[in-house]
Amino acid sequence: MASENSRTRKPVAVTLLMAEPAAVVAPGKAEAAAKLFKALSDPVRIRLLSLVRYSPGGEACFCDLAEEFDMPQPSLSHHLRVLVSAGILERERRGTWSWYSVVPEPLETLSDLLRAGGPLADRPARLTTAERDARC
Repeated sequence: MASENSRTRKPVAVTLLMAEPAAVVAPGKAEAAAKLFKALSDPVRIRLLSLVRYSPGGEACFCDLAEEFDMPQPSLSHHLRVLVSAGILERERRGTWSWYSVVPEPLETLSDLLRAGGPLADRPARLTTAERDARC
C-alpha cells in the first residue's frame, strides 16, 4: 500500500524558512528578548512599569508605589528588583528611599520585535489550499 501511494504522489520541494534571513531573530537577540518578556510576565510588574513610566518627572519613589499595591513590602521589592535586574528600570537611592525610572532601550528592543512588519508581528505569506495540500 505504501508503495502504491509513493508512485502516485509527486515529490514537492519543502521550504522550511519562509522569511527573509534578516527578518529572523538572531539567537543573541532572542535570548535578550526572552529575558525581558520573562521580567514582564507578571501583572504586578506590568503595572509597576506603567506607574513609573507615567509618574511626574518620569520617576517614582518606592513609598508612592507601595500605596498602589496591597502586598507586603518584601514582595513589592522583589518585583521591582526583577525589573531592575532585567534592565527595564533604574534604581537610585536618595536617603532612605529608592526612586525608580524607566530605561527606554529594553522597551525599544521589544517594540522593534512586536511592531507591525517586525519579525514577531509580520504575517507570513498565506499559502493557497493547493500549496498547503502539496506540502503535506
